[in-house]
Formats: sequence, structure tokens, C-alpha cells
Amino acid sequence: MLTARGWWFLVAVGFILVLGVSLLPDYTVGPAVVGLPLLVWFAAEWVAFQTRLNSVLPRLRVTRLIVQGDREVPTVWAGLTFEVRVEVEQNSAAAFPFVLLEDRVPQAADRVSGDSGQVADLRPHDPARITYTLRCPAPGIVRFEGVRLRVADLNGFFYHRAFLREEAEFLVLPPLTGEEGRQRADKRFNTLPPPGAHRLRRPGSGGELLDLRDYRPGDPPKMIAWKASARRDTLITKEYESDVPVRCVLFLDTSDGVRLGPPGETPLVKLVGVAAGVAQAAAAGRDLVGLTTFDEAGANVTPPARTKLHMTGLLRKLAQAAALQPGTADVSAEALTARAYPLAVELYPELMNKRVNRVPWGRLWRPLLDRWWGWLVLGMMLLPATFLAAAYFLQRWYFVPYAEALAYGTMALTRWWGSGQIRVLIIPLPAKLVFFTFLLFLPALLGGFIWFVYGASGWLGERRRQLTKRKQLAAVFALHDGTGAAGVEHLIHDDPAHVARVGRFLAERQVRVPVPLYDDRGRYRFRSPGKAGVLAAALTAAVSRARDNELYVILADLAELGSALDPVVRAARVARARRHQVLVIVPWPADVPPPGEEPQAPNPDADPIEPLRRRVGLPRPGRNLVPLVQAALTRQYHAHFHRLRRALGQAGATVVRVEADDPVRLVLDRLDQVRGLRSRR
Repeated sequence: MLTARGWWFLVAVGFILVLGVSLLPDYTVGPAVVGLPLLVWFAAEWVAFQTRLNSVLPRLRVTRLIVQGDREVPTVWAGLTFEVRVEVEQNSAAAFPFVLLEDRVPQAADRVSGDSGQVADLRPHDPARITYTLRCPAPGIVRFEGVRLRVADLNGFFYHRAFLREEAEFLVLPPLTGEEGRQRADKRFNTLPPPGAHRLRRPGSGGELLDLRDYRPGDPPKMIAWKASARRDTLITKEYESDVPVRCVLFLDTSDGVRLGPPGETPLVKLVGVAAGVAQAAAAGRDLVGLTTFDEAGANVTPPARTKLHMTGLLRKLAQAAALQPGTADVSAEALTARAYPLAVELYPELMNKRVNRVPWGRLWRPLLDRWWGWLVLGMMLLPATFLAAAYFLQRWYFVPYAEALAYGTMALTRWWGSGQIRVLIIPLPAKLVFFTFLLFLPALLGGFIWFVYGASGWLGERRRQLTKRKQLAAVFALHDGTGAAGVEHLIHDDPAHVARVGRFLAERQVRVPVPLYDDRGRYRFRSPGKAGVLAAALTAAVSRARDNELYVILADLAELGSALDPVVRAARVARARRHQVLVIVPWPADVPPPGEEPQAPNPDADPIEPLRRRVGLPRPGRNLVPLVQAALTRQYHAHFHRLRRALGQAGATVVRVEADDPVRLVLDRLDQVRGLRSRR
């Protein structure tokens, strides 16, 4: 491709050559002698550039390494810096003296130091290296797409842009926490459960007495209760509580409602941080930790365990959950296309090139029958043919006598017209035929004109641009999915399929899409009432599998469920009836003050400069309704939260906010309460 310098050089050489050949050949041959060698040199440079480009570009290889802690790692930790090392190497015989390489920085990472671009001399078997440092502020997935490549000759006449795709995804695990080390290891309260109630109902080798029973052969002598045996005059054996680790099951909400917000600051990321801290601290205390992720569609259960492999898998699942993007089912196809098209042009320049991926002119023609009134236009166009066919059919089979009479009458009128007897009363026969033909074919002409104007309108305007972008995107997606031409047409005509595919394309690359929060009737779209039933079923199933007293930590957005919360309340009552602990951690919107700090609704009539405005005669501005709406929404959310806390509190569960002082410490304290208010270390 020619640069601006190349175009100006070509125009100047052409002008000199034309001037020397056509205008000044009789006076001097200097311009022709100068222009022709320059043109030949320019053509030779173009041939050399294209030869090197076609030789080097297919043989480029990209190698990427992620280094953290002076070693190559398959995953990285959130909040810690890691180094990205990229090598671009080619094994052809040609070389490029001027190449600009730029590694595309992922959306979920921040560049700390180094430069992601480099100008290099790309020679055979001499790789160009790019090294820079990134940091991911939140857990999730960091995705590398590849390296941008810009090649130019040393004269600056030609350049070429390409994208070396080297797709790679790395999990960003939640950061390591030291919550377990901050716990107290002493027994803070000397409280025991009431008589008849035991924290761990299974007999074992613990330190708390569970029950007394009759002696059985094989019981160890040290377990005999001698005083009780003396009173009953028979051997009695003591049974102690089972000294087993406490099981903590985390229920993480992954519905669309907790995925909203700025990247790295969504409620889901905050809930994942709390879950990761609780899991690491509990595992450090040799407790068993399980995880259940749920949304409206269903739940994914990971049974409790305490091995290192289990904890690594738990952190990986939390990282994958933190990377989830909100659904785009209700986003318009035009908005998604506007976000996806520039990204596709950047990542797939050779596939989005109009020379290989364009829309034919016939494809832009607007189909008439897509509109209901198109059938009326089609009827107008077929009206003459229908009338003539009906007339022929009726004349041929039913009205032959009348047709013969009409023919005889026409012949008589013709003879009378020739004799000049009724020249004034009868219109000439050719004029009548012309008039009748015009009336007969007028609807067809009008319908054809409407059809042409409507169909040709697809070649102009916004529809042409939207259809061109949509077809190019559909061709790229069909190539990657292997669906062929049928997949292209399916994505062009089916809006839900196009929205789903483009939404998945953007979600894989961590590109945020503005989604409507409210529907046409003003209702919140991400309330997700169906997740309450899924959560209740998962909690009941966990209770049914429980062996001893367990702690269930629910990290979910339940404030706005209202009456749909009843299944969760019933499940919490079942868990409390089995003497399990239930703790609910609710995310809190960043723009809503905490309970007890409700803002006062401003008075829109209060204006400190109102007397001055009246004195000067300035008009009074309109009322600002934004503070009123914010205050009303804040009071409404506080009412929902109080209702949630009261409903779950009556069921025996504890409800706290994720923005509380220390939710992780609160969960660990509750673990100590379950195990008897003392730490196991």
C-alpha cells in the first residue's frame, strides 16, 4: 500500500515524464531522461517490497512467556506484577530493515513498566523481543490476542499492516490473603451448648462428652465411666464427640445482576474476593471448603475438601466466575455491531478486507415481501395478467355467444364509422384500445416503480452500512465456527443469533457493552427471581449431605427479590433446624449510602438566589429532578435490604453487607463458633 509520500512521488515523476515526452521533446530531453529512471526505480522498489513481504509474512512466528517470581507460570495472581516476554522470529531468506511490532495489551491488565511496542530490524533467525510488565487489579481472565505488525521500506513509499494472531488466555487467581494468621488461637468465651444439644453429633475421639451407653465387648477400658458404672452396677462406656474438621460451603451468585459495573469493580469481583479469603483461611485451619456457583439456569457444585489440588481448583473456578460478562440478549444488534466491527478489523485485517469479504450489489437489494404492504404491490403488478387470464378463461368456456355478439357489434360499428353516419357519438376504436390498455397496465406500472424505488434504497443510507458490517462479521464468525455459507445467512437474518454470537465474541475479549438496566415498563431487568429457587435447592441438597454441623456462606445479590425470596427463607430454616450456621453476604451498590445514612430529599423550591433573580427579572430555571430520583431509589433499596435482613433473620440467618468492616473475619469467627469458639491451631 502506498504512503502519502509514495503518492506524491509517483505524481511528481509522472508529471515530469509527461512534460518531457509530450510538451518539451523538441527543446530538451532532460525531463524524460530524469523521469523514466525514477519511474523504473520506483517500480523496482515496489517489486522488492512485495517480494520481501510475501516471503517473510507467512513465516513469522510469535512466542509468548508469562514470568512471575522469576519463573514461567501458567496462571498469575491478582494484584501482583508479572512480566510478558514476546519474541517474533522469521526463518525466510529475506529480511525487513524496518518493522514496528506492538503487542496488544489485554483489557483486564494495566501496564506498569516497559513498552509493548518496538522498532526492529527483522532478520532471519534473529528474533525481535518485547518485554514489559503488567498487573491485573482483579481476578478473572487475561487474554492476549497477538502482535500488531507494520512494515515499511526505508524510503517510506510503501507500508503494510498485519496482525499476527497468537491467542492465549491466562487465569488471574484471587490474591493470597493472611486472614488465617490474624485469627486468635485462644478460647475467648467459655460457653457450652445447652444440655442435649451437641455441636458434632457423631461419636469419635474428641474432647467433649457426647453420650453414655452400655459397655460392649471390645470397648477400650479407658473409655469406661467408673462412677456411672458404680451407680448402675454395670459397665458404662463414655462416647465423645467426633473431632472432625468443620465444613464450610460457599454459595456464589454468578447471575447477570452481579456482573454489572466497571471492569474489576463489579459486585461479582468483590464477592469472589471474599470467597477466596474465606477459602484460603479455612483451608489453612484444616477445614473442608466447598463451592457452589449458581444463577438462574442452574448450579455447579464442588464438594468440600481440603487438599492443595482442591484449593487450586477452587481458586481457578473463582477466577473463571470473576471473568463472566453480563448477558447481551436485550442489547440491539446495531449497538453490538458498532462495538464488534472495529475490534474485528483490528484482529482480522486480512479477513475484513473488502477485496475478500464484501457484499455484492444484489445482496443489498431490499426484498419487497419483507413488508406486509409488499404483497399489495405485488398484487398491483400481477393485476393485468390476472385480468387477461380471467377474460380469456371466461370467453373460452362460458361466454362464447356473448363474445360472438360483441364481435359482430364491433364490425357493425366499424362499418357505420366508415360511412360517416355516427362519427360524433362513437370514439375511434384505436383510441379506445390505447385508453383501455393504459388503464389496465397503470397499476402494474405504479407497482413496478414502487418496487424499484424500495429495492434500490438498500444501496444507500444506514441500511447499507449496517448490512455490510453485519455480513463481514458473519463471514468471519462462520469461518471460525465452520458453519459455511448457511451460517453467514443465518447470522444476517436472525437477530437473536447475531446478538448471541457477537456478545460471545466481545465477552471472550473482555469488552464491555452498555446494557439497558430497565425495560420499557421501568422494571429492573437484572432482578433474576429464578436464582432464588436454584439457591434454595442447592442449599437443601447441601443440608441433606451434611454429616456434622456446617457453615453455609451465601454470597448473593438477594436484596431486590421481594416475595421471590421465600424458597431461600425456607431452606435457611431447614439448615438452622439441623443446627447449621447460615451467613448471607450481600453486595452493596457503590453509589448508594449504607443504612442509617439515607440522604435527605432536596427541596427543589429552595433557591438561595431566588430574590436576586426576581429583582433582575431573570426567568426561573426548571427543577432538577436528579437528586429527587436518587433519594427515592436510595430509600427504596434500603427498604429492600431491611426486608431481606428481617426475613432471613427470622429464619436464623445472619445478613451482612460485603462493604462491612471485615466480612472475611466475620466468616472466620463464625467458623470458630461452629467448632466450639476456639481455633484449631
